[in-house]
Amino acid sequence: MHNEQPSQFGNQSAKNQTQADKEWSEFERDLDTLGRQLAALQAHTAALGTQLVSTLEARFKEVKDRALSFKQAREVELEQVRQTAWKQAGEAEGAFSEARTRSTEAARQVWERSEPLRQGAKDVGEGLARAWTELRASFGKAAGRLHTDETASPSNGPFTATSEDRHERT
Repeated sequence: MHNEQPSQFGNQSAKNQTQADKEWSEFERDLDTLGRQLAALQAHTAALGTQLVSTLEARFKEVKDRALSFKQAREVELEQVRQTAWKQAGEAEGAFSEARTRSTEAARQVWERSEPLRQGAKDVGEGLARAWTELRASFGKAAGRLHTDETASPSNGPFTATSEDRHERT
């Protein structure tokens, strides 16, 4: 019986089966040889006696039948183990698929629940950008006024105006 499907554990099981098949073939060959020898003894029944040959043939048939039933039982067991393994593999695949589906659904829900946070972060970013633009413009205007004040009163110097004077102009 050759394993038609590749094993995830390599070809070791195929080697074991091949070795078992070889041993079984040798066993069957030995049984056939014994059967032929018993048939040859049938020709010499006068010397051995009919009862002895019949007993040997009956024992041979019993051993051969038991060997065949043993082989069939092992084949049935192997098939049951193979079917159980396929069933368990299918169940495991189903469990992994179900876990993947649940994980995907959970990720989607987290994404949807975080939408207000993402929108809030976007609004804060846009507000900061507007505030920075306005601050930059205000600093530019203040620098322009300071420069205008400095050029308008060169005789007093840049530091002669009091803070109250500057405050009143702005």
